[in-house]
Order: sequence, then structure tokens, then C-alpha cells
Amino acid sequence: MSFSVAAFTLGCKVNQYDTEAILQDFTALGFSIRNFEDAADVYIINTCTVTNVSDKKSRQMINRACKRNPNALIVAYGCYVQVKPEAFEDIPGVSMALGTADKHRVAEMVYTKLAGSRGSVPLQGVGAAPQGLKRTRAYLKIQDGCDRFCSYCIVPYARGSVKSRTILDLMAEAEGLVLSGCKEIVLTGIQIVAYGNDLDNTDNLVTLMQCIHDISGLERLRLGSLEPNVIDEDFLKAASKLPKLCDHFHLSLQSGCNRTLERMNRRYTADQYARAAADIRSYFPQAALTTDIIVGFPGESDEDFAESLAFAQQINFFRVHVFAYSPRAGTPAADFPDQVDQKTKESRSRTLRKAAEKMNQDFYRGFIGQVLPVLFESEMDGVWEGHTSQYLTVRVADDKNLGNQMMPVMLQAAEAGAARGALVQL
Repeated sequence: MSFSVAAFTLGCKVNQYDTEAILQDFTALGFSIRNFEDAADVYIINTCTVTNVSDKKSRQMINRACKRNPNALIVAYGCYVQVKPEAFEDIPGVSMALGTADKHRVAEMVYTKLAGSRGSVPLQGVGAAPQGLKRTRAYLKIQDGCDRFCSYCIVPYARGSVKSRTILDLMAEAEGLVLSGCKEIVLTGIQIVAYGNDLDNTDNLVTLMQCIHDISGLERLRLGSLEPNVIDEDFLKAASKLPKLCDHFHLSLQSGCNRTLERMNRRYTADQYARAAADIRSYFPQAALTTDIIVGFPGESDEDFAESLAFAQQINFFRVHVFAYSPRAGTPAADFPDQVDQKTKESRSRTLRKAAEKMNQDFYRGFIGQVLPVLFESEMDGVWEGHTSQYLTVRVADDKNLGNQMMPVMLQAAEAGAARGALVQL
């Protein structure tokens, strides 16, 4: 008997990667993969628990799957289940609730429940991604877990300690992705700067970058989220010698106010962050810096928020992901005094997002008139869309097939969240 499975992923790119790995396991067992909007025998909802909103969305997607096929086997999986399994005991329709510790056994356990037999042997290690996918960009999960324990974050409790994959394992997967047509690989994980800390050798993020960079056929290497304390002279010297490395750095901030950073247990100051940003730009003059900022953290006064806003404008980010603080039970910050009311958090979010939109538009305008290589990914109504190494979105109207090609483009005009351009004939 054959079965079908569909999946929906909430949260970060690591969750997306895990869903793909789980679906590969299902494929190996003979399941057919369906779109989540279609009828399927099994629905996997990969949950997220970073905020209360993500908890709510996880429950909503479970309800949606139940309505789509009331007879389906519904599996709640992921961080939300790992942290709070009791929350799924009374949700109608949930057949299985599996945390991140079970990620290599999801397909096997589902198959056993459906077919009454033991499935194939599950994958080992941190997990491998499906091969042979025809896509322009692929995420390569290099590690899992986190040992930082920021006072607001539930992730270390959901994902556990740092677990790195070996370079040999990662090289094999990366080479397979490039052979399948991928031109760009993004190194991702929960805390990629900790890569190799748990391995019994000297491998670290820099040595991994160097190895992946040298794969024949790879055109771009992009980094996931970094911590400011990894940005030192040695890291930047090594990074600057890798021509395929994208000059796009997501440098996590969370707040530009030292008082708030200390309460968050972020282990750096605003001045240290500013130096890291300046050092990046000294080695990569056209670098795009993106970040995350939390507003309304417990104890954040109007003055603290103003300081954080001014700092973000000083750094002049390309993109800012704004999050209103959401207390997570089991984290220290959930019990901090002086919790900020929802109305204030929403007001500060709007203010910061407005400032972020201006920074984004200014960054795009700074590239008008330049010729940049663009890796094209998709087409709609004769307009091709792709990205520069800074992750600028670029749109070009052209009747040729530009899919998965790196082409020089003259950027001609900036629009909301993108730039218009024209191909340059060499």
C-alpha cells in the first residue's frame, strides 16, 4: 500500500531544512509528496515556538489539515512540541506529537503506525537534505543547537546543545547540490558561529567556508546569521580571500541599547557591534548588513528604545527584521519585572519598521547606475527576478530564459523592496 504526505513549515530556515530532510525519509519509504493544500494521508506540521504568534499559527495549521482530510494522520512536530508537549494532548485531530529529538524517526514512526510494520532505517547524524532538487539556491544545515541562552530565547531548550556535522558529510551534500544545478549555497544552522566546537578536531566555520567555496561549479556561498563576537581580523581576512562569498552579512543585534543588551544576556555592547559592522565594511565596502531587533523587551524604557532606534540608523542596515518581545515560559525574561504593554510594543514596532523601510530604500538607491551580477531564480509575466550577492532583489524584463543564470545587470531604478534593471551585453 502506498501513502501520501504533505508538510507545512513554520519558523526559520533550519525548520525548512528539517522538513525537507523528513520528506526525503518519507520518499525513501515510498510515500508520494503532496502540496499541503491537497488531500493527503499524512500531514506534518513543523511547528515553531519563538513567539506566542508562532504558537498560534502552529495550532491553526493543524486545524487546517484536519479540515482538509478528517481521516488523515496529523503529526505535530518540532520546537513547539519539544518545549511544550502537553499543549498537544487536547488538540483535536493530532495523532502524533514528536519533538526535535525525534526528527530522524518521524517517517519511520508514521509508517509503522500506518502500515503496522517497521520502516526503513532512519538517517543518522544531524540530517541530510534531499538531493537532486532543481533549484538555484540551497540551504546547507551545518549544525543544530545553541549554547548561548539569551534570557528571552526558548531555542536552546527546544534544540539542545550544539551538534555539528562533519566537513566530510557536508562536502558530500554540497557537491550533490551543485551537481543537481544549485549555483548558490547558504550555510545555515541555529548558531553557525559555534560550528565545530563539539568536534574532536580543529574544524571551524572558516575551514568549512574554505572547503565549500572550492567546489567546482559553485558560484556563490552565503552565510546565515552570525554573532558580532565572531567578526574579528582573522575571520575577515580569511573571508575576504573567498571571491564566491557573498558580501551579505546577517549580524544579529536584538537591541542597540547597552542596558537592554545586558538584560538579554547578549554578551556584547553596542560599541562592539558597531566596530564589527565597521570592520566588515572595511573588507567588503559594498556589504549589505541585515539584522534582527526586538522591541518592548522587559524594562525597555522610551529612552532605551530611542537609543536602539538611533543605533540602528547609525549602522544603516539594508534590512531589519522587527520583533515585538513575546514572553516564553521557561525563559528568565518571562519572569522579569516591568513587562512592556502590547500597545507600546506595537507602536515601537511601527516606528522601527518605518525607519527600516527608509534605510532599505536608501540602500537600493545607492546601487542605481552600477552593474552587478544577478543570479536569476524566477519569472512572472515576462519579468525575471533574481538577487545580487548583497541579496538585493533585481527585476529584469526579458524574453530570454534567464533561469539559474548569473548575468550582469545595470540597475536603473529603485522601487519598493527591489530594483529594476537591464541586462548588459558583454
